[in-house]
Amino acid sequence: MNRVGFAKEIGNRSSFAVEFQLSDNIPKEWHNWWGNLWLWAGGQLVGNPAETEMVAIGFASLMDTARETEARPRAQIPAQSPKEILDVVMWARYGEDDTRMASLVGDEKRLYPYEVLPGRAGPFFDNWEAVLVEDEGVERFIFREATKQVSEVSWPIGTFRDVVTRAESEFRSLARILLKPPS
Repeated sequence: MNRVGFAKEIGNRSSFAVEFQLSDNIPKEWHNWWGNLWLWAGGQLVGNPAETEMVAIGFASLMDTARETEARPRAQIPAQSPKEILDVVMWARYGEDDTRMASLVGDEKRLYPYEVLPGRAGPFFDNWEAVLVEDEGVERFIFREATKQVSEVSWPIGTFRDVVTRAESEFRSLARILLKPPS
C-alpha cells in the first residue's frame, strides 16, 4: 500500500468501532479509494488491517448487515452457546450437505441475515467469521479468526447499524473532499 493519506475511527474500541485508512494515492472517483478497513469489538481487533482493497467494497458489505437490524431474533437459531450459534450460521451459509444440520436448521436461508463476516467484505476480513444476534434488547456480536476461540461482545440493539452507518458516511464525505484539488 502507499502511505496513509487519512485515517479515521468511528465508535468506541472498547465496545464497537469501525476504523479505516485511505491511501495517499488519490483515485479518479471517490468509491475507488484504496485503503484499509477493520473493526474493534470489546477492545479486540477484528479484521486484517494490513490488507489493502477498495474501502467501498468493505463498507458495502457492512452496510448490508447494518440494514438487517431488528431482523435477527435469537429464537430462530437452533443453538445455545456462542460457538454453536456461529457454527450453525456459518454452516447455513457455507456448509456442505449435512442431513443432521439440515433437520435442525430447516430453511438455512432464514439464517443468512445473521452473517456479518466474511460476507462480501473482501480481504479486509479474510479468515474471520462473525454473526450478529438480537437477544433481549442487545446485539450479540459473536466472532472468531479462522480456527481460534470464539469471542462475544454485546451492546444495545442498533449500535452496529449506527456505528457502521456513521463510518460509511464519514468515508464517503472524506473521500469526496479529498478528491477536490486545493483552491
